[in-house]
Amino acid sequence: MAETHFTILDTQLVQCTLVACGTLLIYDLLCTLDQEVKYVWQTPWSPGKLLFFLNRYLPFIDTFLSLHLKLVVSSPEKCLAHYTVVAWFIVIGIIISEIVLLLRTYALWERKRSILIILCVSGAVTYIPAIVITNLELRSLKYVPTTRPGCQVGTASSIIIFAYILLMLSETVIVVLTVIRARQYLRHSTSPWVVQLYQDGMLFYAYLLSMSIANILVPILAPRIFANWLATPQRVLHSVLCNRVLLLILRQRSSANMTTRIPRGDEANQSAIFTSFIDDEVSANLTFTTPTVGSTAVSSTYVATSSNMATLSQSLQVRSHDTSYVDV
Repeated sequence: MAETHFTILDTQLVQCTLVACGTLLIYDLLCTLDQEVKYVWQTPWSPGKLLFFLNRYLPFIDTFLSLHLKLVVSSPEKCLAHYTVVAWFIVIGIIISEIVLLLRTYALWERKRSILIILCVSGAVTYIPAIVITNLELRSLKYVPTTRPGCQVGTASSIIIFAYILLMLSETVIVVLTVIRARQYLRHSTSPWVVQLYQDGMLFYAYLLSMSIANILVPILAPRIFANWLATPQRVLHSVLCNRVLLLILRQRSSANMTTRIPRGDEANQSAIFTSFIDDEVSANLTFTTPTVGSTAVSSTYVATSSNMATLSQSLQVRSHDTSYVDV
């Protein structure tokens, strides 16, 4: 009787959760589609744009496939095959979202080599074991026949808990680096959009951290049939929140209050999603050194702000043959 009660509860609870996740995806798409058309569709193709679309639309596949599995009666073989597809979509989707956040953190730190090393190590320590752990969990899954809609798990390993722990640690590294950078940057700028960028980052981390903790505790404290109950909500939250961050950056980039940095080397060909910007309230000291005449070189310092950066950039391009510059 108790097992039947848990089966009914699992069916109803997971179905409602998946419906809520699908509703959230559709609602977020409708709320931000105008921004996507304006700030994403009209930009040239780039790795950043590709990551945005993968992060945006892949969740629809695994979320509604999961919902389909909970609404129809399926054989154990079909359950295993479909859940395998869903599991890998979830893992790959979360990794894509995390890569976007890692690259954004890297850009906030102005692409410093030390930060790149930290983020690469954090990503490798998280993603490679997560893939191995997911494969081990899928091999342990055994479904049993049922006459009710959905799939009934017979046996399964709890090893997936360690993947959520690693994910939580990776997100903690990102938020610590973001907090450190915010303390350094906000001393010199009170720009509303920059403050919002960092505040949203902290708030999103709180949401994702609470979801990771729940995914760790549920398999330990609840019956085994609820072990993957919150996997899809975490995946959907990653997608929605990450897209909000990217749209905020792209929206501000296109506004009149933002001026891009003068590109150096190959920066001009890189995606703007992962490029640092100069805010309208931050000035930069540019030092110019004219060609040496005899043994004398003339240098001068120019204070560049958003109001004169466009003119300065044109001037530098016109006189690039006899002027060198460094932007700080």
